[in-house]
Amino acid sequence: MKTYTICALLAFQASVVFAACNADNVLRALQANKASASPFCSTYTLPPPNQPLPTYVSQYPASRVSSGCSCLITPGPSTLTTSTTSSSSTSIVSTTTTTTSTTSTFTPGSLQCSGELIRNGGFQAVATGTAPPWEFAPPVNPNSGQESRASLLLGADGNNNASLTVQNGPSGGYGSTYITQIIPALCKYVYYTLSFDAQTAVYGGQPGLECRLEINLSDEQLVYNGPNGDLLPFDYQRRSYTFPYTRNANPQSLTIRFTCTAPSGSFVIDNISLIGKGET
Repeated sequence: MKTYTICALLAFQASVVFAACNADNVLRALQANKASASPFCSTYTLPPPNQPLPTYVSQYPASRVSSGCSCLITPGPSTLTTSTTSSSSTSIVSTTTTTTSTTSTFTPGSLQCSGELIRNGGFQAVATGTAPPWEFAPPVNPNSGQESRASLLLGADGNNNASLTVQNGPSGGYGSTYITQIIPALCKYVYYTLSFDAQTAVYGGQPGLECRLEINLSDEQLVYNGPNGDLLPFDYQRRSYTFPYTRNANPQSLTIRFTCTAPSGSFVIDNISLIGKGET
């Protein structure tokens, strides 16, 4: 059972948090220096800070360092909240859904006409901050205020998901990021169903016109949400797309890409599934 709460405000800065924990660059810096960060965090309190900040987090506000310390010492609960700060009116959508994750294995070069093709679609198998066999795009312009990043968000109970975030600055710009994995070769003329849980948040600009989602099977586009296509999922929902595979059978790369020209946008995805029907 997963509960996702989205607070959508008309503001630029957005953050994805687990309670008081921010899965951001502060936490990554603390984790990278855990030997010295652990004793520092065990005595660090707010307000006010009772000791100087270590050099590797000295550029961040004290409140974010405190949040990172709380994650490093004691992981927060698994409720995922996307929020912003603004004086504008607030609309809140809360949705609860129950899903079942499936796993599969395959031999490279194998052909699969039925059953689940996606491995670790719920991002449950985690190794060193990643979720193999998923590959996360490296960050673009990290810590610059104009950053694109694909990251794994960890829930304390193992309910994880992937977050694709773009920050272009108050005037907008162009940012894009993605996750991808290699899947078995698909059978020609067999029907497949792609399903996933997702939610989008766009801050500034025109939400329905300035961000888009693309899911590609190698060079073949399976899903397009955005301008002149299906609407992005602005409330947390499950979507499904059924299609016949008509190309030659080869191992494929399934790539999920989020692109924004708005000041800021984020796309959260979970429970990804691609099932072959085993018939034409």
